[in-house]
Amino acid sequence: MSADQKEAMNIYSVTLNGPAPWGFRLQGGKDFNMPLTMSRVTPGGKAAQTGVGVGDWLVSISDANAEEMTHVEAQNKIRAATDSLTLTLSSHGVTPCPAKSKPADKADEVQAPAKASTDSGPACRPPWVTDASFADRYHPDKTSTVVTQHKKPVQPTPMQNRSSIMQAAQQNPADSSGRTPLCAACNKVIRGRYVVALGRSWHPEEFTCCQCKRVLDEGGFFEEKGSIYCTKCYDNRYSPNCAKCKKKIAGEIMHALKMTYHVQCFLCAACKMPIRNQAFYMEEGEPYCQSDYEKMFGTKCHGCDFKIDAGDRFLEALGYSWHDTCFVCAICQINLEGKTFFSKKDKPLCKSHAFSPV
Repeated sequence: MSADQKEAMNIYSVTLNGPAPWGFRLQGGKDFNMPLTMSRVTPGGKAAQTGVGVGDWLVSISDANAEEMTHVEAQNKIRAATDSLTLTLSSHGVTPCPAKSKPADKADEVQAPAKASTDSGPACRPPWVTDASFADRYHPDKTSTVVTQHKKPVQPTPMQNRSSIMQAAQQNPADSSGRTPLCAACNKVIRGRYVVALGRSWHPEEFTCCQCKRVLDEGGFFEEKGSIYCTKCYDNRYSPNCAKCKKKIAGEIMHALKMTYHVQCFLCAACKMPIRNQAFYMEEGEPYCQSDYEKMFGTKCHGCDFKIDAGDRFLEALGYSWHDTCFVCAICQINLEGKTFFSKKDKPLCKSHAFSPV
């Protein structure tokens, strides 16, 4: 690409010096059928200091073409950069009008008519707002910093749902056959007290855990692949490890992100409450319950300050997102969707009030 072509497309390159974090978040990718764009730039962060703006297209990452990358591939490429990160971007995104270059009492130049968004082009809005099928197309088992709601609730696995069932031996059960029982361990006749378990009879002192050899004539036991275990040895051998604390999980098991957790270890990063069987979102590697995620990361309408839900009609103007019914003249409240408008102090104005004080 020639220098003239780059200038025409407003293409520029920046180099961010490590270590991470780099101070930005991406949206889009080939798997979302939309270009990779900057969805959020941290004020004062490394990206912001180099002039990267919300809505800028990502052309390449460290000389690798970003146009053919999925979101996860782009994230992995960025994570692989440790000492420095070089990005090539195109500033075609929506940007606010430069009010500082105009007199304070003069309205900004006429803006293009604002229309409610119906396409999936790059802009400063998240893909789950622009695309109603986002959650369906992005498989929940993929793990990345993409914000995604799991289709299936995360369900704890109770103890009775394990492959083995905890059992208890019977003490001297009544035998109507009158036959003298044989011990399953030593194959000798049992005289006196005995226990029955797994359909066989045992001397009490020979019904033991195969690992620690503890007598199991009282209390529960597990049978796994023909071997008998006390509850402690069974948990040590077969219980999964918690992905967070790395300890064995006894009792309820939380399955999430293709890993297992203690219920008390899989918590919302904000409120610190167990997520259990609720839907959750991932943000920068941390889980958030739906309520806290919407408070911290949800896209809000600049007009009413309420969040823009999936399926809501909205538009973008002056560098902000608006409900279609909230984009109105700041003076007379006439709706400006699809109409030519002026702006002053980031507030939209109709033609009639373009030069009115705000």
